[in-house]
Amino acid sequence: MQLCVIDFETANDHPESACSIGIVVFEDGILIHQDAFLIKPASKYDYFTEMNISIHGIRPSDVEDAPNFSESYDRLRPWFNTCILAAHFAPFDLSVLKSLYKYYALAKPLTFCIDSVELSRKCFPRLVNHKLNTVCEYLDIPLNHHDALSDALGSALIFMNVMAINNEYDILALIKRYNLKTYHL
Repeated sequence: MQLCVIDFETANDHPESACSIGIVVFEDGILIHQDAFLIKPASKYDYFTEMNISIHGIRPSDVEDAPNFSESYDRLRPWFNTCILAAHFAPFDLSVLKSLYKYYALAKPLTFCIDSVELSRKCFPRLVNHKLNTVCEYLDIPLNHHDALSDALGSALIFMNVMAINNEYDILALIKRYNLKTYHL
């Protein structure tokens, strides 16, 4: 089973304001696909706050000519329809994804999502916190924090590290072993 890890960056506090996505796909512990692209936020939510710009560095001029989520969804659909989704702090990324599906009236894939924060808490309980940068630093995973592709890869490598520690590369078995919550779209 393939694991597709995603990370969204947003222009403001509305989930429909996605301005970037990173995606990495692993199968049996091997990276088979990675992609990242800018997204023009939904028209009603296309303003950028200084706070969000300071976090990810994406500005309105960067997405001016970018496709919106609906126009770029064909790049994601094959993975979303065949993989288990994952993210670091999945409730955030899933709220963005659900909002975009609703806004653009797109059919949701029949998959579920798991969270590398939950996995990190169960596997590395003594860390001071389980933020992506903290866990990546602990596992010596390079990270350009708040770059969507780097964040997606960092989250995926948390899963890969835990799989290696357990010598278990079946994602469904890992979910069962750690009794991970599954989030549905």
